Formats: sequence, C-alpha cells, structure tokens
Amino acid sequence: MPQRPSVSMQNHMAPVVGDPSPWGTIDHVYALGPDVVAVATPSHGGLWVPPEAMTSIPAPLRASAYSGDGWFEEDCDWCIPYLVLGLHRFEDSAERGEQVLEAARTTLRRFHAELAGLIPDSADAAPA
Repeated sequence: MPQRPSVSMQNHMAPVVGDPSPWGTIDHVYALGPDVVAVATPSHGGLWVPPEAMTSIPAPLRASAYSGDGWFEEDCDWCIPYLVLGLHRFEDSAERGEQVLEAARTTLRRFHAELAGLIPDSADAAPA
C-alpha cells in the first residue's frame, strides 16, 4: 500500500493556489460549501476540511491510507466529508446535488463499506 504524503494543514485558513497539498502544488481551488474546498494539482487532488468541521466527522473516518490531516483524496475518500457535512446542499442545483449525493453514497459503500454505518444515509444528515 502506498504511503500517504504528509502535509499538515492544521490551520484555519483554506488552501489557495500555490499552496502545497498531499498531491503536489495546488493549481486550482473551489469552494464546496462554507467549510470545504476542493483542490486540484497537475496530477491529483481532493478535499480540504478545516479543523472546526473535522469535529463533525466520526474519528474512524478522519484518516485512511490516502487521507488525513484534514485532506480527503478525490477518488475514494471525498465521499466522507461530502456526506457528513451535507455538501450536496451547496451544489448549483437540487438535481446536481442529488446526483453527487448518490455518487458519494456509492463511493462510500465501495471503498468504506465496513465504516459506512458511521454516516447516516440521509440527505439531511448534516447540520444546516
């Protein structure tokens, strides 16, 4: 299993273009809600969650082989903060929100089936 790069973002400032990430230098950032940003690098990307919002994520889901320190890898782990924090509510349309919500549920079942019970399977799981 590959080692997860160590890049700590235990500050309260969202990353910006030019900042480091576990996947390299960030070349694109966009908000997914009031607390979470998605980042992209030339090779990969993921989501960054600030420490305040991390407290809403169940402890066993805060880190994996590919994610930690507030970073969630874009292929397998993005679904965790998306579901827990109810990020579907911030999509451009309700239809898009439902589509991405279902994709997040599918990703959770596929890559984190043993921990899926820690996240309520509800579109209203996250606090408003």
